[in-house]
Amino acid sequence: MAVFLASDAVAQDALFAAERALEGRLASLEETVHRLEQGKPAPVPTDAPQPTVFAGWDNGFILRSPDDQFLLRITGQIQTDYRYYLDTADTTDIPTFLIRRARLGIEASVLRYFEFRLLPDFGQGNTRLQDAYLNVHYWNEFQFETGKFKQPFSLEQLIQDRFVPTVERSLIDQLVPARDVGVMIHGQGLVGNRLDYGVSVYNGLQNGDQDTDSNKETAGRIVVRPFRDFGLPDFVEPLQIGVAGTYGEDDGVLQPTVVRTPANVPWFTFARGVRPDGRRARCSPELAYIYGPVMVLAQYYREWQVLRAPAGSGRRSADVDLNARGYYVLATCLLTGEERTSVSQAIIPLSPFEPHAGHYGFGAWELLGRVSRLEFDSDDPAAIRLVDPARTAERATEFLAGVNWYVNQFVRFQFSWEYARFSNRVRLGPGPAGLLDRQNSFIVRTQIIF
Repeated sequence: MAVFLASDAVAQDALFAAERALEGRLASLEETVHRLEQGKPAPVPTDAPQPTVFAGWDNGFILRSPDDQFLLRITGQIQTDYRYYLDTADTTDIPTFLIRRARLGIEASVLRYFEFRLLPDFGQGNTRLQDAYLNVHYWNEFQFETGKFKQPFSLEQLIQDRFVPTVERSLIDQLVPARDVGVMIHGQGLVGNRLDYGVSVYNGLQNGDQDTDSNKETAGRIVVRPFRDFGLPDFVEPLQIGVAGTYGEDDGVLQPTVVRTPANVPWFTFARGVRPDGRRARCSPELAYIYGPVMVLAQYYREWQVLRAPAGSGRRSADVDLNARGYYVLATCLLTGEERTSVSQAIIPLSPFEPHAGHYGFGAWELLGRVSRLEFDSDDPAAIRLVDPARTAERATEFLAGVNWYVNQFVRFQFSWEYARFSNRVRLGPGPAGLLDRQNSFIVRTQIIF
């Protein structure tokens, strides 16, 4: 009898446990139904598995694997300009609004050491591929890059477009190699972070996608910070000096055919039919100094090129040596306490204007000024056949003053005044009044980046 009573007790206990488990499940279901009716998500159990991919923000919207082996970053940039030309006799340049840049980029790393970048630009009504390259990055001191990328030459050109402090780069920027297709070996931080270098072989276009001749061009740049970590005063250590050069043979398409001021005023126009026909060499020493809120950049430019003057009026075509030389000096100063650490840097205001977060600061303010100059010369009398005399000056000098307002780290407003002076009058409009030896321009830019 005791055995039967014990068995009956065990059965009752098991039935009671099953009823409690069922009641618990019913309560959980009722709670879930209630939350769904209220539009609330169900609670996540504390022992739920952690996500295998991190999604968030890190200089762009990113997806990153937990082991950092894979990374995908999406970036963007929109620049909207208004350009106004004060001399109304200039009918070539009219006041206008334009989308200067509209970019949506993808950056990725695969297996940690293989970096990829794709950057199309939809600005100014055109679609163009700016960057498309692979960079093998096992060591900072030695990297290999292939595709379309910025060539290792001009300090000013190598500043990321979103971080250039001026609205546009200087006069000499139109002649330096910018983005082209090729291969490059480069490295940073050698000799105790005192030396950077880059050497590339590329098609030889100033800014292009497809080669126009069988020749190739070579570029090289070396930068040193000679006073780094020698126990010298802090204000001495940031000094950086460098030199860059290119060499190649060119018999393709002439670039550019019109040389303009940074505000886009044309002042040097090549004649129709002029083309490259031989050696082209460039040399450019540079200096950079960044300390606290102050940045000073300077660069000198020299170019030697052989061009073929077209035949005409009983004259045969002829090779002509045309040389170019120029420079710029740029100085900027942050007025609201922020500091610069590099030439390509997002400025993060100490007191941003972000009403949604309860921040009603004045943002960061920056003053800047620049002078740049570019001139062409030749010892060959036939050089006059290379240009359109009515639309060409031998030399141009540009003075710029501006103010940047960084509302927050993503939004910037730029206000820039440019005064350009030409060595002789150029045709910018009809009649005698249309021959001008100067122009004043005012440019306003709004930029958002992520």
